[in-house]
Amino acid sequence: MTLVTFKTPERVCWDDDASGLTFFVVAKSDSTATWRAAPTTPLEDIVNSMDVFSFKRNSKGICRVASSDELQSAFKTTDLNTVAKSILSAGTVKSRSFEIEVDSQAATAMSAATNAASVATTAATTAIDGVKGYLASFW
Repeated sequence: MTLVTFKTPERVCWDDDASGLTFFVVAKSDSTATWRAAPTTPLEDIVNSMDVFSFKRNSKGICRVASSDELQSAFKTTDLNTVAKSILSAGTVKSRSFEIEVDSQAATAMSAATNAASVATTAATTAIDGVKGYLASFW
């Protein structure tokens, strides 16, 4: 039995003690360390989206997109690039890794791939036959 390890995207969190809010951005897996080593890397290559999220600490994980007022209060700006860079620089990286058994998952993936290939072949054949019929009408 072979296990394969997968990692979730990184959640880079920064706590604002004054408001009691935690702000975070969602970064691609293993990209925060890359950005910290070379902060000139475009943010589009690092974060999944330019949204900055917030949640009240101890709130059972309910989060939302941070409001302009919250950003202004905590970061003294509402510029999302500046806020994202601040969070990436000083935030704590949180991510999860998990393992799945390849044997059972591989069988399911192979079955799905075979079905998809069959559907694609049928669609291509139908399309080619349609084009042949269309061209034959001109001859």
